[in-house]
Formats: sequence, structure tokens, C-alpha cells
Amino acid sequence: MKKIGFLGLGIMGAGMCKRLLGAGFELTVYNRTPGKAKELLLLGALEAATPAEAVSGSDVSITMLGDPASVKEVVLGKGGVLEGIKKGATHIDMTTVDPNTARRLGNAFYQKGSYFIEAPVTGSKIAAASGELVLMVGGEEKDLERVRPVLTPLSKKIVHMGSIGTGAMMKLVNNLSMAGAMEAFFEGFTLGRKSGLVPEKILEVLNDSALASPLLKMKGMAALTKNFETHFSLKNMAKDIRLAVTEGKRLEVPLPVTSVVNGLFDIAKSHGLDEQDFAALVVVVEKMAQLS
Repeated sequence: MKKIGFLGLGIMGAGMCKRLLGAGFELTVYNRTPGKAKELLLLGALEAATPAEAVSGSDVSITMLGDPASVKEVVLGKGGVLEGIKKGATHIDMTTVDPNTARRLGNAFYQKGSYFIEAPVTGSKIAAASGELVLMVGGEEKDLERVRPVLTPLSKKIVHMGSIGTGAMMKLVNNLSMAGAMEAFFEGFTLGRKSGLVPEKILEVLNDSALASPLLKMKGMAALTKNFETHFSLKNMAKDIRLAVTEGKRLEVPLPVTSVVNGLFDIAKSHGLDEQDFAALVVVVEKMAQLS
């Protein structure tokens, strides 16, 4: 299991590829936008012209893309992963998708005579580069065990959630919770600032309270400094929240707070904040409070 095809060299994918190269795997990469593989090529990776080429001959292939539509195009489209994957190989989709998309992908690979698991992640680009991601795996346990040596260099924890689709659902639950918690923080931070509280002292108290977390520390500093260097883009978080709202409707689970947050992300998009870190949502809250 030495040969890996990796598709998607965005914020997370590039760091993950470096981890795999460092672990001794032979890596062939593909990215829809040309030019992102230069550093990886210097480290020993090969670059493919198509998804099918990237996975042909690979024991394991991985997609880490932006959304369900991108995965369907790269995997199921002409010249896609499904065309190139060999019988008996395993494909791992680490993209955040909806459960139905995950199941559709699984069925497609099984019909081809190959294997599939989903393994969406939680963690920022820093965690991706340092191998500290948490993986939420959906699929057969034997399929997970087959590729565990590939996943181990990428992660600090691997949780087998259950059948295909459960990983996708867990990722939506995780991101729904993160977005709601951070929106509540942004509102509290803005209220405190407008009342005259010293912003640094707001963070000092919250970071030593029951609310303290690595997420609060990172996004709190971003809210304070207005440095929205992208660790997890607002565009991608907004996509995940939309998927969560859709699942809520499907399962008849009211998500009133999440629905409001979903609308705030739409406002953020209208302010041109899509490509910045999702902490830029604080800008919307401050504008609504006439604070900025």
C-alpha cells in the first residue's frame, strides 16, 4: 500500500500531501486549478493531468475537495476517479458532503469492484499540516482497517462512526455546532465592545472560563486583530451550514439558530468575505451593530 493518488490541493490538501510524503508513500496528485503542485513536486510527488491518471495504479486514492458538486465531477465525471481506479483499490473521500452523496459514491465504487470509505475531518490547515486532524469515518470496519496506515499520518484520532453516510452527518453536526457557538461569541464580543469593555479583557476572561477552547482562542484573536487569514474559509463553512439545514428539513428537525446563522453567512458573502476565514463573520455582526 505504497502508492496513493491525492486529488485536491487546497487549504487542507497540500498539508496532508506533505504528511503522506513524509511517511514514505509514493504520491501522485491532481488539482483542477493548475500550478498548485509545484512545492509537492519538489518533495517527490508526481502530477497527473486527469483524476483517472492520478489514481491508476494506486492502492489508495483520496479526494479532499470543496463541495459535493466538485466530488461528483472529479469522481464520477469523464476522466474521473471511477474510470481510473483499479479493482481492489480503496477510495477515501475526505470532503464535507451530505450523507446521500457519500452513499452514492460508495455504491459507485463497490459496483466497480473497489472499496470506499468516507473520512471527513475536523481541524484547521495547521492541524492538516501537523497530522492532528480528527477523522469521522463511515464505511465497513474492514475497509477502514485496510487503509488505517494511510490515515494515521494525517490524524490524531480516527473515529469509526458507522456505515457510509454517518461520517458525513457527524461532520455536519460538528460544523453546525462550531458555527453556532462562534456566532454567539461574535455577538457577545460585539456587545461588550460597544458597551465600552476593553476587547483584550473580554478575550482574557472568556479564554479562562468554561467557554475556553482552542477554537475560541483562535477565532477570538481573529475577531480582535481582524486578521482573517484563511484556516477554514467562510465559503466552505457556509456550504456546510446549508447542507446541515437541508438535512434538518429532511429529518424534520427544526434548526432555528442554525437557520439564522445560515442567513448571516449569506450577508457575509454579499460583503465579499467568501474567501476569508469564517471568523470574518464578526464583521457582519459589527456592521449590524454600527460598530465598524
